[in-house]
Amino acid sequence: MRFGLLLLVLFITFGTFSQERDDAYVAFDYHYGSILKHNKSVGHLIHAHPAGVMLSYNVRTHGNKRWHQEYNYPDWGVSFLFEDFNYDVLGKNYSLGFHYNFYFLKRNLQLRVGQGLNYNTSPFNLESNFKNIAYGSSITGFSQIALQYTKPRLVGNFGVRAGIILLHHSNGGIKSPNTGTNVFTTSVGVTYDFNENKIEDNQWVSYEKLKEPIHYNLVLRAGVNESDIIGLGQHPFFVLSGYADKRLSYIHTLQLGVDFFASQFLKEQLAYRAIFKPEGTVIPDYKRAAVFLGHEFKFGKIAIPTHIGFYVYNPSNFDGLTYIRAGVKYYINDNIFGVGTVKTHGFNAETIEFGIGYRL
Repeated sequence: MRFGLLLLVLFITFGTFSQERDDAYVAFDYHYGSILKHNKSVGHLIHAHPAGVMLSYNVRTHGNKRWHQEYNYPDWGVSFLFEDFNYDVLGKNYSLGFHYNFYFLKRNLQLRVGQGLNYNTSPFNLESNFKNIAYGSSITGFSQIALQYTKPRLVGNFGVRAGIILLHHSNGGIKSPNTGTNVFTTSVGVTYDFNENKIEDNQWVSYEKLKEPIHYNLVLRAGVNESDIIGLGQHPFFVLSGYADKRLSYIHTLQLGVDFFASQFLKEQLAYRAIFKPEGTVIPDYKRAAVFLGHEFKFGKIAIPTHIGFYVYNPSNFDGLTYIRAGVKYYINDNIFGVGTVKTHGFNAETIEFGIGYRL
C-alpha cells in the first residue's frame, strides 16, 4: 500500500502534535473475524478466521487549537496490531501506525481511522509460497477503520469498549502480486487512563468564519509500480494535476480538476499482451487523462484529500472508467505543499503517488 506514504504520515503527525498537553490512555483490544472476498482471486485464501490483538496509546485534545474544537475534541495516537491468519500461506501481520479517534453520542461512540506500516511473515514466493497473491512483499501498508462503544473510567482508571474493526493490508501496487486482504472483525477491549482525574476542556473560543476566494493548484506526482503480470518489473510513472479549490469552512474544501497520467508499467503491459494477438495489431496509447471531483478535510497544516476521478481519455481501457485517490497533505506554507496519496480502482490499488504542489 504505501510504506513511503505512511512514513510521511507518521513523521508529519508526530512533529505536529509533539507539543500537545499530556492526557493519555492505553487500550488493549482482542479481535476475531473473517477475510472478505473483495476479489474472486482471493477465494483460496479464505481458509480460517483471523484473530489477534491491538495495543494503542492515545492522547486526548482539549481545545488549545482550532481544529480540536472543529472536530469535537478528537484523540490522536499510535496503534500496534498483531494479526494471525491461522493459515501458513498468509502467515502473520505485525503492524504499527498512527490514528485519530472521533467521538459521537456524548463521546460514547468512537470512530477510529488510521494508517501505518506492516510486516508480513509469509509473502509471495514463486517457489515456496506461490499461493499468497495477497502480499507481494514483506513490507506493506496498514489501514484501519473501527467503530466502538466505549466507557472510560468505569472502575477507577479502567474502562471497557467493544465494536467492529475493518483491517486492510496491501503494498499499493509497488510489488506484484498485490490483491491485499480486507479483514472484518469484532472486538472487545479494556482501557486504562494515566491521569487520576478527568482533565476539563479549554473554554470554547469563537473563531471568525473563513472567507476565501477560489484558488488554483498545480501538482506533480511520481513514483514506481508494477503490472499485475508478474515478472514485468517495476517502472516509474508521472501524474500532472491541475485543479481549482473553494474552501467552504475551516474543515471542508471542495476541488475540481484534471489529471494527466504517464505510466510506464501500462506501456509494458500493453506490449506484453500484444504478443498474443494477431500480427499487425495496433497497441493502444498507454497515456490517460481524467477529470476529478475532490474534497479535503483540514487539520491545521495537515489535510486529508479524497478524489473520485473519471477517465475522459483511456484508449487501453485499463481498469474501467473511474478511480479513487486518498492520502495525506502537508502545507509547508500558504502556497507550497507536499502530498502522498494512494490511487485505486475499486479495491485494487494501482499506485502510491508522492507529489509537490503550489496553491495560487
